[in-house]
Amino acid sequence: MPKNSDPRQMEFGWRDEAGLRHELERETGLSLRLTLTDNVYHIMTMKPLRQENRVALRIHRMFLTADTPVVKALAGWVRRPRRGVSSRVLDQFIRGHRHLIRKGPAREASVQTAGRHHNLRAMFDGLNRTHFGGAVTARITWGNLPRRSARGKRRRSIRFGSYTAEDHIIRLHPFLDQPFVPEYFVRYIVFHEMLHAALGSEEDPDSGRRCVHTREFKQRERAYPDYPRATAWQNESPNIRRLLRYRPDGKARAQ
Repeated sequence: MPKNSDPRQMEFGWRDEAGLRHELERETGLSLRLTLTDNVYHIMTMKPLRQENRVALRIHRMFLTADTPVVKALAGWVRRPRRGVSSRVLDQFIRGHRHLIRKGPAREASVQTAGRHHNLRAMFDGLNRTHFGGAVTARITWGNLPRRSARGKRRRSIRFGSYTAEDHIIRLHPFLDQPFVPEYFVRYIVFHEMLHAALGSEEDPDSGRRCVHTREFKQRERAYPDYPRATAWQNESPNIRRLLRYRPDGKARAQ
């Protein structure tokens, strides 16, 4: 090993940071402040700097292994982040180098499945048996109560649930744990997020972006027995307004 060399360079490729920056600057025509990271979740980030034609680029060390087409694609992404062709090349490169991403110990998120009115564990287990053959291994929990909005400021939207692939956990909005929210609606939201956990995402062949609501996802969701009445309940404006007026102290805002 050459004297004073970074031992990680032998693992990640023949380029060094200065060489990669030089190639990217040549391809982009920009001045780069390049930072190599071991970030698990943000493989590429970029932001313009105040100086003209200068950007800050943070990329994972795996790009030290990139061949010329990938470097050109990365340069294309720097110039035009929404460019589909560059995104497809980069997505393929990142998928092929996942083994270079060093994940630390998983953060153990707290799990609370028993609500005052709805039990998520019972719903999850029943849906897993009936619709997924017991294959969904994600954890499920009620999310944390949101911070109270500023005085007089009304909530305008609500996200019923989410699935986080990195943590492999499903969270439901705690405002759904109310007696007026039908059990069949909460169960439908659980099913929706379990579908995300089961199917993951695919690459859109036209845009090169990751798609979570794929054709298979939509077909299976529409085939869910309670889909019609659950979506009908969701589309009733008074129901959503009532959810948005809810306060963590159990009182509702005045209409």
